[in-house]
Amino acid sequence: MLLASSAKQIDANLSSLAAQIEQQNPDLSVLAAREFRFAIRQTPLEVAISEPREFNVLEEFILRAGVEFEPAPTLQELADLLGLDRVFVKTAATNLVNLEILEVAENGKIALAKPSERIAPLGQDFFDKSAVSRSHIQSIYAISDPLNQTLTFKFDALPAESINLPDLADFVSLEHKITDLADLSIAEIQPLIQASDLGIHVPENGKIVSKCDVIGDDVEIWQIVSVFVLQDAIENKTTIQLRQGKQILETASNRLNELESQQKLLLNELCKSTEEIAQPESETIPVPKTRKQTSKKKRKEIESENK
Repeated sequence: MLLASSAKQIDANLSSLAAQIEQQNPDLSVLAAREFRFAIRQTPLEVAISEPREFNVLEEFILRAGVEFEPAPTLQELADLLGLDRVFVKTAATNLVNLEILEVAENGKIALAKPSERIAPLGQDFFDKSAVSRSHIQSIYAISDPLNQTLTFKFDALPAESINLPDLADFVSLEHKITDLADLSIAEIQPLIQASDLGIHVPENGKIVSKCDVIGDDVEIWQIVSVFVLQDAIENKTTIQLRQGKQILETASNRLNELESQQKLLLNELCKSTEEIAQPESETIPVPKTRKQTSKKKRKEIESENK
């Protein structure tokens, strides 16, 4: 129902936004507006990122020798052919072996018997692309938001600040969508990291997050959310709208409206509203702002007919 402005419960710092909402939407009236805090969860992580790099000249020569030479050469034979110390050839070959690109037998020969099998399974693909995979470690943070039901990732930690506001969790049950990040497989984490646009998991460019480890404790980070109770004069219904700044939180708003419809959330308690907000709609029917009032002349004609 529509309340007189004096009866509305609107926090002082939300009055301007409430007025703007009503100005932009003539059929809406803000019955109540209140700020709350809610906690998101921040988890420190380390991820291993594999990405391609071009072979250096020595790596490419060793792989080419493994594909094209018959019989398979030894590392010493390759060193003699190139006029290099065997240590340089062995170091380059060891790097390729560690990357599972090349296989080298105990006698120093590039394995195996057949030319097409001398390179490990991944090696042929890397050889064809003239690239080798390299890996590095990156620190990131997982942000679990129970209000918006999202799990996102960031490079930098969010600041932990004290916020002196009522806790929304005292009125609404807020459960994290992801209860324990350590229980997720890397296959489940990869698309979530990709959706966060960090640029560290881009399979089409060969960049792959191959490992993800939790390296510290979860930290609660307080956020501010504004709860608006809106009356629609046309549809004659009350709805709840949640905002962060001017951004409307659609998922969270839908969730609170569903809880309110199930009588699992009381508007009076949530927004310190008067009892009028919770009255059945049948008791008080608002007059839509866009509906024209009966003219004085018409009212006089009706009154004369009724005499």
